[in-house]
Amino acid sequence: MRPISNDMQNRIVQLLKEGVSGEEISTKTGVSTGTISKIRKNHDLGDLKTNGGRPFVISTLLGRRILRNFNSGNYKNASDATRKLLEDGENISAETIGRFLKESGYAAIHKPKVLPLTKHRMKERYEFARAHLPWTIDDWKKVIFSDETKVNRIDSDGLQWTWTNGDKLKDFQVQHIIKHGGGSLILWGCLMWYGVGYLSNIKGNINSDFYVGILEDELMKTIDWYDLQKEDIIFQQDNASIHTAKKIPKWLENNNITVLRWPPHFPDLNPIENLWSILKQRLLQYEKQPDGMLELWSRVENVWESITQNECQKLIESMPKRIKAVYNAKGGHTKY
Repeated sequence: MRPISNDMQNRIVQLLKEGVSGEEISTKTGVSTGTISKIRKNHDLGDLKTNGGRPFVISTLLGRRILRNFNSGNYKNASDATRKLLEDGENISAETIGRFLKESGYAAIHKPKVLPLTKHRMKERYEFARAHLPWTIDDWKKVIFSDETKVNRIDSDGLQWTWTNGDKLKDFQVQHIIKHGGGSLILWGCLMWYGVGYLSNIKGNINSDFYVGILEDELMKTIDWYDLQKEDIIFQQDNASIHTAKKIPKWLENNNITVLRWPPHFPDLNPIENLWSILKQRLLQYEKQPDGMLELWSRVENVWESITQNECQKLIESMPKRIKAVYNAKGGHTKY
């Protein structure tokens, strides 16, 4: 038998006791079925199952305890739960806990990166959601959502997972944003019912004059491309200081563009955040990292242009649900 660590042997023994098949254990651990069979014999665990077996059953009382600890943030993930339960004399594998969580209606998700919410910010979010509860999809079709994002040349945004049952996310179920790294592009883009807009590659520090240039170029070209009337659209931008500089509201007013008043710290309501995620996930599908920033920009353009109208429409159609989620969370974090 190829030497394996004691921890791995103990994990395999526990899975065998729980009735997990040898093939499934092999898939999970990378240990051959032959080695697993020898471990089974050494521990006198009976015949090796190859097509599944009776799964370990978590009692109702223990199950409630596990869910309570996940809901409170005491258990960070299945492995953490296994370790802490073992300290209390309960020997249950992470796989079994994960299966139990799924059966209980939970799902593993990436921890969203969010800014901390104060009571004042939550109140602003709640009031915005309450004011826009009556809006229909037809209302949201008029909105052009805009935002900036950073795209790394070499990905460094570590994804963290958390378990959720679909309720509003708690503080321990999100990643708090601290700062960005380097070696990246800063992009400005927009999204609407009809598709994506023109994309801007922001080079250097952005100021109000530069942002006016984006509005005059990328935004106006987007409006013209989709043959829209400025009077018929509603423009969304967040409350970044560059967006609220004196020149910006004046330019928008002079161009007869209505602005959607947007509360601070509201990225989970902006569907373009989901579009940025789509962009970055598709960039990760390239087999090799880009050799330089020019190649990265070329890839960004290609992926951006491949985003379909249908994908954009699904995001716009989610707006009433997003509004309701923020309202139900009383301004707190949501799954979006």
